Amino acid sequence: MMNNIDEKLKKLQKNRKNPFLIPNGYFEDFPSKLQERILSENKEYTWVLRLFQYVKPQFALGFMIVVFAVVAITTTNLILNTRAESGVNLEYYTRIREVDPSEYTEQQIIDILLEDEKKIEEKKEEESNHYIYYLVKEDIDYGTLIDEL
Repeated sequence: MMNNIDEKLKKLQKNRKNPFLIPNGYFEDFPSKLQERILSENKEYTWVLRLFQYVKPQFALGFMIVVFAVVAITTTNLILNTRAESGVNLEYYTRIREVDPSEYTEQQIIDILLEDEKKIEEKKEEESNHYIYYLVKEDIDYGTLIDEL
């Protein structure tokens, strides 16, 4: 039986052809074909690279303008919000600035500013009354109510 297998293997090896053959001149032509392929790929990308090099400064300039605008708007909003929270109403401030200051006495300007402060205090008192009403309505502990006052 072993002889039978050996004979079959020998027969198969004689009839067997190597499917992996190298074409004639493959290694001689390979470097030039590779170089041609690389150059053709570079030619495809060169117009994209040139366009990118031309457009890159414009994108950078546009980005800088957008960043500057965002910083300027944010800073302006922050300054205006700080002024609005400082206690002086912007309407009163502009009214005083637009009209000739000599038309107002110092006492009138102080009264306008104090009037604005009273409105802010009334608003705070209104809010605290709202909270107290909520706590009483929800039957919250009196100790908590006293702490809130």
